[in-house]
Amino acid sequence: MGGSWGVQIPLYGGIFLLAVAGNVLVILTLVRNQSMRTITNLFLLNLAVSDLLLGVLCMPFTLVGNILRDFVFGDIMCHLIPYLQASSVAVSAWTLVAISVERYYAICHPLRSRRWQTLSHAYRLIALIWLGSLITMLPISLLSRLIPTNQGLRKCREIWPNKDYERGYNILLDVLLFVLPLVVLTATYSLITRTLWRGIRPQNTNLIMGESINNGCSHIDISRTGSSFKSNNTSISTGSSSPSMLRRSNTEKALLKKKRVVKMLFAVVLEFFICWTPLYVINTVALFDQDMVYNVLSFQGVSYFQLLAYTSSCCNPITYCFMNSGFRKAFLKLFGCLRRGRPKTNY
Repeated sequence: MGGSWGVQIPLYGGIFLLAVAGNVLVILTLVRNQSMRTITNLFLLNLAVSDLLLGVLCMPFTLVGNILRDFVFGDIMCHLIPYLQASSVAVSAWTLVAISVERYYAICHPLRSRRWQTLSHAYRLIALIWLGSLITMLPISLLSRLIPTNQGLRKCREIWPNKDYERGYNILLDVLLFVLPLVVLTATYSLITRTLWRGIRPQNTNLIMGESINNGCSHIDISRTGSSFKSNNTSISTGSSSPSMLRRSNTEKALLKKKRVVKMLFAVVLEFFICWTPLYVINTVALFDQDMVYNVLSFQGVSYFQLLAYTSSCCNPITYCFMNSGFRKAFLKLFGCLRRGRPKTNY
């Protein structure tokens, strides 16, 4: 076994364990917590399911096939594995698009979106994403065959009646799963960012105006209706809070919360495209000059880019932990429930 596989096997194993454990944790967290069953989190649940399938269906089979240079899983699995792999990638890409469109309408057109942004609508859209992905990838299942290679080995490849059909289909997949999602995601998140920026600026302006009005009197703030006051840069204790101040505070909190969610979703999208862009480019170039790809990168080099693409399946749970306090608290709560749920054994 070459030195390259001595590096890749631990990498594949580590990423596989992170993908399975992380996405199972996300799925359990969202399923067990009723309070987290929002529309966005429902799409994130679907993303976790597709990432879990991607990890389970891609990494072990790809690693074994690359090491042995032989597809040892039989004819049925040759039809099934590439089909489910491609379908899970399609589900991930279009789930990200659905999340971005849902967030766009929720933030940029909240009144218009209330009529149709419901959990039942989200369930129907998720079913449509899966159905569309399975139908779109059907040619991969129908055309996959075991092909004999040197020394009695076999490889699983699609056999197309014409090379132009193969190129046309794969370019169509590039557009549907990479180019079009990239355009939609860029447009929606740009509009969301602009809307949130416009929404947060008036709050900052009001605070600045308030400070300028109280210039010279900030050390002692006297309220006509209050029963007492405090000095040294502290506010007055009043009988009731100002409704306008409460509305402003609630609006600021809501905007900041939306900004944090959008930042997390933007990180998820960025990770997806960083992980998958090189492999999309390699596969597209290989349609026209396969020898050039393997001469420049080598077989092991291409396998590293495959590994980079599969890394996307373990990135999302890590992102949720680092960028969303709600997920962190829910993860910790889930661990507590699992510990409490263990049966006690008396000896």
